[in-house]
Order: sequence, then C-alpha cells, then structure tokens
Amino acid sequence: MKVSERGQNGLFKATKQAKILRSDKIDLDLHKSLLIVPNSDYMKGMAENINYFDKVLTMEEFEKEIILAEKQDEVGALTGNIGLNNAYRKYKPFLYLKFDNSTEGKKKIQLKLINPDTLEDILITETAFDYIWAGVYDANTFNPLFNQVVRYIQSNSTTYR
Repeated sequence: MKVSERGQNGLFKATKQAKILRSDKIDLDLHKSLLIVPNSDYMKGMAENINYFDKVLTMEEFEKEIILAEKQDEVGALTGNIGLNNAYRKYKPFLYLKFDNSTEGKKKIQLKLINPDTLEDILITETAFDYIWAGVYDANTFNPLFNQVVRYIQSNSTTYR
C-alpha cells in the first residue's frame, strides 16, 4: 500500500466507487481539530492527504500526546471503546478512522469513521477485497474507500475546500 495523492478533482485515483453502508449527517467542522488512526504510516498519510483535519495522529502518537499533557491518569488506557470514549471526554474531542472486516465475510473491507463520544460509526464505506481476480491494490481497493471519506467531508463540512 502506497500513500496516494489526490487529483485535481479532489479525489484519489480509483477504478471504482466504494459502497456507502452508513452516512450520518453531523456538523463535521466541530470535529475537525483531530483525527486518530491506527498505528500505520499508510493510514496516517492517506488521512493527511485528505487535507481536512487540523491534526492526524496515530494511536501511538496520541498516547504520547496525552502523556505529555499529563492526562494519562484521567484518561487511562486507550484500548477498546471505553478507552476511546475516555480520551474524547477527558482529553479532547476527536474522530477515529479505521479499517474493519465486513460482516459479510473476508471478501469485503470497510473503512469506518467513528465518533468516540457516542461510539457511533458515522460513516461506513465498503469495497471488495478480491485478491484472486481483480487484485488488491490502491486504485481498486483502498482509494475508493478514502474517496468516500472525502465525499462525506464535502457533504458535512462548510469549511472544506
């Protein structure tokens, strides 16, 4: 997986469009100050290239930031949903972006944008994970997922350009 750049149309190069399973309307600009992603240079790079969030941190970087702010005793461990919710309530608001497996099995992959305040998935987008016929590569598998995040931001933000 290689971090992609967005084209002139504002989207990543893709051979198809990912399916949207859930898309909740929210005032996204209230949550643009911080996005947390799993410990992956790819996830961080793709999220940064969306050019919307003020700051994108991996979970490891987020833990370090909490420690440097001397809030670790209040927040506790960031493992699981309770840890995410504690960090949101006791440190600062943020959104969480992660890959997940489809409930339909291993042939699909999902990208979820989660509001840790409510632990609700505010965006779920899905595409085929076809490593036999079509192949698993950026333009076919991952970029369509991130393009739906871009479209979601465009629909739910008044400040995104």
